[in-house]
Amino acid sequence: MRRQQMIQRIIELSRRTGFVTFEQLNELLPSATTEPEDIEAVMQALSDEGINLIDDDQT
Repeated sequence: MRRQQMIQRIIELSRRTGFVTFEQLNELLPSATTEPEDIEAVMQALSDEGINLIDDDQT
């Protein structure tokens, strides 16, 4: 999956709640093909959209 597609998918799923958990993010990111630059891009996109990344126990 290309970086932009990953980011768009994560944003679409987390827009409803305004947050994404670490567990959800781990499920959405393909660990075998995810590079550090991909994670940085995802984090920046979430920040730009005002979507918070929270611990699983805060939900």
